[in-house]
Amino acid sequence: MKLCYLVYREDNVMVFESQVLEYLQNLKANTDIEQIELLVFRHGEKKAVEERIHHFIDKCKTFSSFRVLSIAQLKLNAARLKRYITKAYGKQEEIAVICRGEFSTFVAAKAFKNFPNSRILFDNRGLPIEESEMRCDSFLHKLNRKMKKRVLLFAKAHCDMYNFVTDVMRDYYIEKYSYIPTLPYTVIPTLYKAQPVDAEGLNEIIQNENYSPDDVVVSYVGSTEVWQSAEQLVEMLKNIGIKYPNVRFFVLTNGTLPNEASIPEEVRARITVKNVLHHQIKYYLAMTDWGIVIRDDNIVNRVAAPTKIAEYLTNGVRILYSGDIGILSDLKNRSIDAQMINVETEADWLDRIGEYDKSKQRSVSGDVINYFDMRIRQKETLDMIANSFKNIKVR
Repeated sequence: MKLCYLVYREDNVMVFESQVLEYLQNLKANTDIEQIELLVFRHGEKKAVEERIHHFIDKCKTFSSFRVLSIAQLKLNAARLKRYITKAYGKQEEIAVICRGEFSTFVAAKAFKNFPNSRILFDNRGLPIEESEMRCDSFLHKLNRKMKKRVLLFAKAHCDMYNFVTDVMRDYYIEKYSYIPTLPYTVIPTLYKAQPVDAEGLNEIIQNENYSPDDVVVSYVGSTEVWQSAEQLVEMLKNIGIKYPNVRFFVLTNGTLPNEASIPEEVRARITVKNVLHHQIKYYLAMTDWGIVIRDDNIVNRVAAPTKIAEYLTNGVRILYSGDIGILSDLKNRSIDAQMINVETEADWLDRIGEYDKSKQRSVSGDVINYFDMRIRQKETLDMIANSFKNIKVR
């Protein structure tokens, strides 16, 4: 089996590298895959994009692209892709095509139409229409959104199988957009493995932060913009700090903490707000006992699997959360032992922080590790793809 991974205009460089390139890099050791190729319709400069790709995998083909404002653009790109794959692949070869998002699936379904042994996997990474509605209402965004919906409805009916980030996302798509409930699918959340923490690096951070093993640490990792519920974050820090004089706080952000002045001085003195390099986050998580996650109550968050949650849980950090978040619903529905407290619905949440025993050795549930493990979750998808070749092409 040969595997093609198709990406259409991945604007977020960090996501592109962590969720696409690392994913493909991890497949190199799989002996069942004869060849792995990344096909990218890029928004950026050719050389820069391809140099980044070659740090992870060897074989790729990129095509220049623009924001989608018409179906004609996608049909043209499907024709460009078809010209390439007709030369690069035999029509009778078994080709698994993993498509990241609705535009990729549209293009792949058109281009691989006359390849009878190809199988199209529509990888649903989010809610493109709903996310667009939340961002902007300019004419171009409205036009692009209209295309997204039209393309999504085509893609969901012209693929052989699905990926979803959460079970909640699959349920939503079936109800909202009439996804085919009988198509094979796997649920692939944010894939994350806790990074090993070396003693030398940890000790350096401990000394820099004047950390004591007796400190109970509450951390928030992420943005502190107003739309990220900064007011609620400040209120939580204030309430915890007033009740527990031995609690320290790390707010690891590239911004500031709005309305910090409203926090009593004796609590504020225990709050560290700083921008931390990505490779240093693991040291702060090693010191952290409770991690805060706050999400607005909207449909995008109700189906989401934020990386922050995977980072906390796989590092043995308990979660204090607010909002209806898809991945947490999935973990509870699967009876996975992740220690999470909903500060909105559990009235004793503040008291329960005091029940935390620092003397107990930190442990991470094996179910949690397996749930976010890339190799395990990839195998589920690869098994699904392999089974699809045993049957007649669905679409």
